[in-house]
Amino acid sequence: MKLANSIFITIVVILLCSLAFKVFAQSDYEIVQSFKQQYKELEESINTASNLEELNSIVAKIDNFRKEYANKKDLLDKSLYPDNFDKVFDKLDMDFVIRNQDFTTIDVLQTENIELKEQIAILNQRNTELINKIQEYEYVNKKNARKIAELERLVASLRTSLKRRDELILSIVDSLMPQLTPERTVLTPEEQNQVYIEAEKGNVLANIKKSLMDNIKFIEVTTLEPDDLSEIKKQQKDFSNFWQYEGVKLVDVYTAKKQKANEIKQIDSLFTLWYLTVDYEAWINIKAEFAFNEIYLLEFTNGDEFTNVLTSFIDEEIKNIGVKSLDESEKTYSIFVDSTWFKVINHKWIPYLIENEMLSIESKERIELKISDWKGRLTPSSFDWIYVLVALLAVAGVAIMYRKRSSKTQAS
Repeated sequence: MKLANSIFITIVVILLCSLAFKVFAQSDYEIVQSFKQQYKELEESINTASNLEELNSIVAKIDNFRKEYANKKDLLDKSLYPDNFDKVFDKLDMDFVIRNQDFTTIDVLQTENIELKEQIAILNQRNTELINKIQEYEYVNKKNARKIAELERLVASLRTSLKRRDELILSIVDSLMPQLTPERTVLTPEEQNQVYIEAEKGNVLANIKKSLMDNIKFIEVTTLEPDDLSEIKKQQKDFSNFWQYEGVKLVDVYTAKKQKANEIKQIDSLFTLWYLTVDYEAWINIKAEFAFNEIYLLEFTNGDEFTNVLTSFIDEEIKNIGVKSLDESEKTYSIFVDSTWFKVINHKWIPYLIENEMLSIESKERIELKISDWKGRLTPSSFDWIYVLVALLAVAGVAIMYRKRSSKTQAS
């Protein structure tokens, strides 16, 4: 009986010890899992903090987390291999530092953007005033040297102001856009929403549209030389390249906002109008050069039309040789060819047109071949003059012989 009791007690003790071991082992497992869960939550809190204040509030939670599990350090060192207790908290601290730098950078950018937006507002107002002033001066007496000098100063000031305003707008857009890598070319929904919010605050689309409209207006209210237009062409290229890259992202950002998606189309249309306006300015100024010398041509808006209008004008003048007086025909030729084509158009405008692929070399040669034909019709070649001279001499000879015969007849 005593032996049976002893065996029973031994079994009970063994069972109790086994149960205690399982409870202890289960408790250690739960501790490790609970630690990992809290760590994960803190890590997510750091990465998803929406502002610096929210991020700073996590510091106390990290400290409490460390204190709560400090007495389990040995257990966690074994369970977190290849990491350990200290390395895990080092990672949390590093995540905090990195996220803190993100917010610091954002704060700096937001401060810069506020300053940029204020500058843009000032420049928008100034540009409007300059455009209005230039329009007013365009109507004053062009012979007034003081007014002309003031107009030139205003144009130069407006050009500088427009360029500065464009640079500021591009800086704002650039600062808003996450930098995408070749491996990642699409904004996440969260990034799109953030860009949309910040872009709306900065009134980005409205400023881009305002910039394009002012640049178009600048061309319309000023008389520009080829060098001016070349500079604008370069500005267009820079602005266009930027828009083609960042504009694609903005399209993604605004696609879901139907009331704003149309603004993207308007901006694309304004870019097209800007290009056309620059090209049209060149053709208008060329036509004005001829008109200044009282050569009035039909309108032309591209290289083919330009070539056809000039060659048609010359053909008409050739037809009128002999109909108009020789002096009048020669005067028209001199004004068209010497005073306008070779002195101004060929020297100043043709290189610009060819460089910007607005006129082909073949078209230029066609025009000059027609000019050469015109000159030949007005001034016969030396070969032609020989025949004329021979004819005159023959007539003179016949007249002399006729007179001699008449004299002999009268004498007899």
